[in-house]
Amino acid sequence: YASWCVPCKMLAPILDEVETEAAGVTVCKVNIDDEPDLAAQFGVMSVPTLVVMQDGAIQNTAVGVRPKEDILAMLTVTV
Repeated sequence: YASWCVPCKMLAPILDEVETEAAGVTVCKVNIDDEPDLAAQFGVMSVPTLVVMQDGAIQNTAVGVRPKEDILAMLTVTV
């Protein structure tokens, strides 16, 4: 995410709900302005970018604001 990103601000409360509703899920936000090397490592070209990881491996990715149902569906592959 980025502090100046309006879509990121729209996505934040959705991610809060996802973390509350999805057992065993931890939501972490990384500011691309503070961590440009990490953003490059994950190939982030646009924000918001969602990356679902399990056991250190990327399981799923999406770019842009997504409804909560779509994000939860991304998690069902891994949880």
